Amino acid sequence: MIQSNILAPGLFSNDAQSVNFREICMGEIAPKTLFRSSHPIKENKQEKIISQLAGFTKISSVINLSDTSSGITSKAIFAPWYNDLLKKDRVVALGMDFSFSSDGFKRKLKEVIKFILRTEGPWLIHCHAGVDRTGFVSIVLESFMGAPLDNVINDYLKSFNSGFESDIFGNTENTDVQTAMQVISAMSDTQLINEKNLQQIAEIYLLQKVGITAEEAQLLRLKLSGGTPD
Repeated sequence: MIQSNILAPGLFSNDAQSVNFREICMGEIAPKTLFRSSHPIKENKQEKIISQLAGFTKISSVINLSDTSSGITSKAIFAPWYNDLLKKDRVVALGMDFSFSSDGFKRKLKEVIKFILRTEGPWLIHCHAGVDRTGFVSIVLESFMGAPLDNVINDYLKSFNSGFESDIFGNTENTDVQTAMQVISAMSDTQLINEKNLQQIAEIYLLQKVGITAEEAQLLRLKLSGGTPD
């Protein structure tokens, strides 16, 4: 099991928490490969600390879960590094809602996977707050890559230390393990999720509900683990 955090303790760690920026490195996810944050552009202003962190971590591709493609085009001009990636076709903007079990959400999650497969990391996943949509997509990838259930829960709950609010749960002061499990359970409507079946359920969710192929699942695992496709 890989565990790493290149930001804490050390450079930017307190500022990173304030903008919900952190590395996702658990299970078989390779170090310096996958990151998450709140939106890098707020009120038509570049979020300076995210810009610095994106440079420090060498972010190469961005998965934007909150904006549409037209919406991010008008925003990205306020963040030069983001705009540069957008012009290079290294940003996907999906405008996802909060209905994790809906067919529309699953179709867009499939686009997330295909984007990862056709681009190179490190990847940054963000929505507006980096709590709900980013939280669920991170849960799916972490679980698929074999992260222990406790690690998945802890990573989800860390977002509530950032000062951002959840659009699903509202008052984040009352969030706990039960709250995290409620989100995790969106991957399965037939089985109770536990430590032993978490990875299997995530894989079934991606194959049967999201609709990626077995070959795409294999390539996704290879890329997130730091491997190089033939």
